[in-house]
Amino acid sequence: MFALQGRYAAWLFVAPAIIAVTVFIYLPLVLNVGVSFYDWNVLRNEFTWKGVENYLSTLDNIDFRSAFSNTVIYLVVLVPAQILIPLLLAFLMLRVRNQFVVRTYRGAYFIPTIVSFSIAGVVWLWMFNPIVGFLNTLLETMGLQGHRWLSDPDMALWCVAAVSFWKGFGLNLILYAAALVNIPREVIEAADLDGAGPWVRALRIEIPMISPTLFFTAVTTVLIVMDEIVGVVDVLTEGGPYNSSSNLVYFLYERAFRQFNFGEAAAVATLIIGIVAVATWLQFRAFERYVHYQ
Repeated sequence: MFALQGRYAAWLFVAPAIIAVTVFIYLPLVLNVGVSFYDWNVLRNEFTWKGVENYLSTLDNIDFRSAFSNTVIYLVVLVPAQILIPLLLAFLMLRVRNQFVVRTYRGAYFIPTIVSFSIAGVVWLWMFNPIVGFLNTLLETMGLQGHRWLSDPDMALWCVAAVSFWKGFGLNLILYAAALVNIPREVIEAADLDGAGPWVRALRIEIPMISPTLFFTAVTTVLIVMDEIVGVVDVLTEGGPYNSSSNLVYFLYERAFRQFNFGEAAAVATLIIGIVAVATWLQFRAFERYVHYQ
């Protein structure tokens, strides 16, 4: 009797989480897949069956292919940068003995993460301004020629990538710093007594011991880059010039809320879900075996 009551009590505790995940995640996913096979007239609330035509027209769209190639570039550039550079900075801060300096740098690096996209966008729009912007003014004082940062198709994507990196790397830095601090001191002291140098200690002891944090950041950084860069794109370039800085999620946003083509937008969303699912599965297959839980 008591065991039965305990079982019901356990279900009562987890029921709110299960209901929330079902209502706000899995149910919208199923409905989205359903909408992707229709042409949805929102004003009349009418659905016209189109089958796979939404997918075919999306894959044949030159703007979609441009957004897809840009997304690949963003992932190839930003994911390694947001994983490795914060890790290096975390190791450097670990060597600093002055705790006031360490806390100051942690706060300075983390502040961009909590700044809203609108505020960050206004600041960087001024920085990139070709006439009175800080970057061009700095270049001119050095005797160099300024650039049309956001209006140059060859520069816009890299400007967006730089701002996205500045906006997001602080979270990984804090996670790495916390993981490194929690390594048992006796392990580090034993390595020092055995004559292990900083590089050997980092590669053979510290990085393997924080491998769960590294794996977590590797998986979540892909999702963050796919999602949060939309805010940077929308504020700085709106996907331009000539779709040179767009990505898949921003293409989805334009299809749904600017062109009101919800059928194609749902098809794009389904494709994005598939891409993210495959990328996550590959990460688990490739790296989970190297994760060592203490």
